Amino acid sequence: MSRPATSEELRIARQLRPDLSWEDAGVNEGGQFHKVVIANPHSVIRMARTPQASAQMPRSVKLLEQLSGQLDYQIPVATSQILQVDGLSSVAMSFVPGSAHEPHYGDPKVLGKLVNDLAAVELEPLSKYLAEPFAFRGEWTEKRQQQCFDALPDQLRGAARRLWAQLDELAQVPPGLVHGDLAGHNMHWVGEELIGILDWDLAAAWDPALNTAYLSLWHGLQMVDLIAPNRDEAYRAKIWLGLMSLERLSDTLLRADDRNIDKLIDKIGPRILEAAQAVKN
Repeated sequence: MSRPATSEELRIARQLRPDLSWEDAGVNEGGQFHKVVIANPHSVIRMARTPQASAQMPRSVKLLEQLSGQLDYQIPVATSQILQVDGLSSVAMSFVPGSAHEPHYGDPKVLGKLVNDLAAVELEPLSKYLAEPFAFRGEWTEKRQQQCFDALPDQLRGAARRLWAQLDELAQVPPGLVHGDLAGHNMHWVGEELIGILDWDLAAAWDPALNTAYLSLWHGLQMVDLIAPNRDEAYRAKIWLGLMSLERLSDTLLRADDRNIDKLIDKIGPRILEAAQAVKN
């Protein structure tokens, strides 16, 4: 979703990068925590929406700086200092060309290479700049599990319990670099070539099978077995996909009426059952 930049947004952009043109600037409103001012092929302005996002911006800028030296894909890096206006932070970032890939398909070789490239990244230089696992939605507490369990129909309750029972085992997997949201406009393509990767705010040292799971959510669930580096990682990706479906239910329970919840359960039910079947097998 895009709109013209306001006069205040233009003022901030010009203050951060007075050497660039900001005429006819547009604002991408798609991000939950940030909006992005775009007007030229050199830099964009990333603006925090909340004080919490502002507080995380220095960490994110440092992380991107470290990542840019470890990956062959373009990573947006800061091209200015961070500027704070009315308690909210903004920073100029390098422009990454390309656009989102169409959903539901993709080249398994390209996606599989990305999974392997992320697994090869050395974690130690990044460690103090990474987010914690479950940073976005929080860990699966007993209270949260029970709330979901109570909302599920009988035919899904056993499957959900089976998936939650895997959490302790998943926590023992040697960690790799997990992006946190490998989908949509966070990945920039030119044709079928992956050019760059954006929005690393949720990147964590976590189970690397999550990268396969995130990619399959956008490019198609059939991708799991095609892009995972081995059978064990494909298995864990399927478990994570089931847990992600339960996370969607948990989020919805906090803000939606029963009618919407019933519709969501119809959508996520098959994925929960398929993941639980993978555990059983």
